[in-house]
Parts: sequence; C-alpha cells; structure tokens
Amino acid sequence: MEKVLKAEKVSFIVATVLSVLLVAGIPCIVIGAKGLHGPHHAAGGFAALLAFGIIFVVLGFYGSPLAWVKYGTARQERTLVGAVVNEHLHTVADLAQRLNVNGMQASNLLNGCIRKGYLTGFIREGDSLVLNENTALAPTAYTVECNRCGASVTVQKGDSLRCPYCGSALNLPDRRN
Repeated sequence: MEKVLKAEKVSFIVATVLSVLLVAGIPCIVIGAKGLHGPHHAAGGFAALLAFGIIFVVLGFYGSPLAWVKYGTARQERTLVGAVVNEHLHTVADLAQRLNVNGMQASNLLNGCIRKGYLTGFIREGDSLVLNENTALAPTAYTVECNRCGASVTVQKGDSLRCPYCGSALNLPDRRN
C-alpha cells in the first residue's frame, strides 16, 4: 500500500508544480516583455525573465493536463489497492462497482497495479484475484532413471533415494542454479 500512496503523492506534487508554473509564467512574460521595451531598457535580466516565463507557460500548458490525468489514475489505483487489501474485493466486477467504472477499465487498472508491484501476493485467475501460494517453497520433484533397471522414478527432497522396483540407490541430478 505504501508504494501506491507514494506514487499518488508524487503525481500530485508534479501536477501542482506544473499548474503553478503555468500561472507564474504569465506575469514573467509580461514583466520581461515590458522591461525589454521600457524606458530603462535593461535587456539582460528582462530577457532571462521573458525566456523563463515562456518556458514555464509551455511546460505548464502542455504538462499540467497530462499530470492531472496521471494523478487521477494514481488515485484510482490507490482506491483499487485499498479495495483489494482492506475491503477484500477480489473480482473485476466488484472492483468495477467500487470504482464506478466499467469492467474493462477495472481490469486494465488491476493489471496496471499488478505490473507496478502495488498488489504483491496476488495473481489473476480470469476475472478474479487469488492469493499467490508460494510455489517456490513447494517441494521440487525430479524424474530420474534408475541405473540398474531403467525405471523412470519421480522423487522429491526427503523421499527415499531407492528405486521402488529393484531397490538400488538413485542419484539425484545436481540442480543448483
């Protein structure tokens, strides 16, 4: 949950800064332009102020709408993660209803949250989320061939390393990765 909250906070800060740049850039342009053509004509400082004003306005004009849309998506992702973790909603239909979006949008948001690592410990099975049972800790099975009788035998760690058919010792393959 911390990761999605941090992403939402960063999105909000970026959107706010870009919006402030848009507003702050307009007076910079006006003051910079008047200073270039005013009675004192101190071109160096006013030219820089005019250039910064133009840069601020362009960044704010093009960047702030995109940043606010990204922030809106981050809020939806936070709501979705909260619904899964705190409210135990684990189907796309339930999440769509909770987020007030259609099923396709909820499914896409869910995939994005999984991809970004906001929902660890869950996997998708169709339109449902299930807890990821840690298969890495499950016993590893090996199929080996008995050197004496040629039988194919499946063994797991902790099993008897004897062939059930002829009783000879089995050698496990070296599987260190």
